[in-house]
Amino acid sequence: MNFKTRWHKACSDTIGTSMFWRIAVDHRSLADEVLPLIKIYTKGIVLDAGAGRMAWRSSLQPLATRYLSTDYVVEHSELSFCADLQGGVPLGDQTVDTVFCCSVMEHTPEPWRVLPELHRILRPGGHIILSVPFMYYLHGWPHDYFRFTRFGLTRLAEQAGLRVVTQVNGGGFVRMACQTISMAITAVVWTPAAPWLSTVPTSLLYRIGRFFDRFDGNGLFSQNIHIVMTRD
Repeated sequence: MNFKTRWHKACSDTIGTSMFWRIAVDHRSLADEVLPLIKIYTKGIVLDAGAGRMAWRSSLQPLATRYLSTDYVVEHSELSFCADLQGGVPLGDQTVDTVFCCSVMEHTPEPWRVLPELHRILRPGGHIILSVPFMYYLHGWPHDYFRFTRFGLTRLAEQAGLRVVTQVNGGGFVRMACQTISMAITAVVWTPAAPWLSTVPTSLLYRIGRFFDRFDGNGLFSQNIHIVMTRD
């Protein structure tokens, strides 16, 4: 198997489990940065928008009175329904309490249409937990179209009638380099029989990256922007 195939196999073996967040530096960063937001803002009827292979379901579902998942195509047999987030979500106005959308908007050809659609289905007082890339490698090609600054994302939110509650800069330049190394290590050594061959060096690389990235206090080299929005 080539590098790409082996990397995808490691992800497929672990996605939906806690191990998934330990096999790569970026996975660890996302978990550490986004899970606290999930715990604070997730409630009621939850829509996992762009759920893919349900990486976040185990974190969202226990906090929901009803968990729904959607994506443009079916990548998981338990997906609730398929929908286009750019204007084709088959839910009524103001019917969802929480929308979770991670690493999705960059894959939409017209991302400026996504937040108005999420605003439509969101109940007043509900929250949208959104994560998008800023400085990030090409992924999910050929459907990887955009990158977002925190200022551009705030502008899109305001235009959609949403108010920004909080914003977190995620990752950093050093972690981006460490991610590349961790992906290579996992692709080469991953085996379910000895996951520590991947998780131990990944943990070390993550700590190194996090230590140096803290010196970028303004988030000039953030990999991701995590933002929580509400509808008043």
